[in-house]
Amino acid sequence: MEWYRTISLALRTLLRNPLRSFLMMLGVTVGIAALTTMASVGEATKQETMRRFKRMVGTYDIVNIAPGAARTRGMPSLTTVEPTLKFDDATAIAAEARTITQIAEVQNAFDIDVKHRDNTTASAIYGISANWLEMHGYFIDAGTPISDDDVASLARVAVIGIDVQTALFPNQDPMGQQMRIANVPFQVKGVLVSRGAGPGGGSLDNIVFIPVTTASKRLFNRDYLTTINAKLKDPDRPEAAIEEISAILRQRHGIVPPGEDDFTVTNPRATAEQVTQVRSTLSTVLTGVAVIATLIGGLGIMSLMLIAVSERRREIGVRRAVGATRRDVMLQFLIEAATISVMGGLAGVALGVAGATIAAIQQDLPPILLWSTIGGSVVLSVCIGLVFGLQPAWKAANLDPIEALRN
Repeated sequence: MEWYRTISLALRTLLRNPLRSFLMMLGVTVGIAALTTMASVGEATKQETMRRFKRMVGTYDIVNIAPGAARTRGMPSLTTVEPTLKFDDATAIAAEARTITQIAEVQNAFDIDVKHRDNTTASAIYGISANWLEMHGYFIDAGTPISDDDVASLARVAVIGIDVQTALFPNQDPMGQQMRIANVPFQVKGVLVSRGAGPGGGSLDNIVFIPVTTASKRLFNRDYLTTINAKLKDPDRPEAAIEEISAILRQRHGIVPPGEDDFTVTNPRATAEQVTQVRSTLSTVLTGVAVIATLIGGLGIMSLMLIAVSERRREIGVRRAVGATRRDVMLQFLIEAATISVMGGLAGVALGVAGATIAAIQQDLPPILLWSTIGGSVVLSVCIGLVFGLQPAWKAANLDPIEALRN
């Protein structure tokens, strides 16, 4: 019964001063709202980046071998990579490496003109081995994929993305149609299932796949590769495969330490984690700012409650005179501070959930609510109320009742 009376008195006191109560709540509300929003948006961004990255690479059980000593910026292309990775290198890796199950060869270039009658578009052209699409998780929506026979015969056939179909073959079936890639005729034999946007937001459907031999001999006239993909035998041990592949290529290229490698072997999973780590770091910094804002709100509660103690000296004196103990007075002020802080925290959570939802819709992100963060925010608001209300409560409890009544 004593607790009920104390809580009831504390709530009535807060309701008698709505403006002061609102101002004390405001700082905590803003801080908790920012904390909830930042955490939810940060996690949604992280998951969406990983999803788009995996959509681009298809799978994380491969390693990529590219020419050059990690000096190439952006996606490797025939116009940007060094001519140090040959077809024979891919054959040697497939024959000698024991940590991989298969390899795929790639020769690609970007912004190549592709035409069909009066329709023109600029697309990424990928010359690939027959196993590349399956290795990377690409699926055919219509027609058939690049085959071993296509690669062996240097066939002028192409599998196109949905963006290319829309640009070149509007309102018609592209299957069997001819198009020209850099003025070389190719026949469409397949259309890919749409893959949407990549990590940077660019479309993954503005793409054309042709046999890698056709790309090398009949289109680009280049005898080197832009990428070799190696499928791991044990996806949990990419480091062993990277070391083995590096040793094979160093031997083939006559590289002796401390000589610099003329190739780079990377793990897509590690690359994706590096990309998300940057975003996670930014999210952590913003979350820290939100926590600081919440603490500043706690300071606001303490300042206004100290003022309230000075204004309510007579009330405190009357309570002490009629039998209230120091513990009763201290408990009343602590409950007031905790109530204000919790109400501010709950309001902040509601605003944070709304803000996270709106941000997710605007940025085309999956709406994610981190219940652990929401629960932590409520606990944080309680702690702020108790910690920052302690000093005003202690001051109120230790007022001399006689002096308080004189005031």
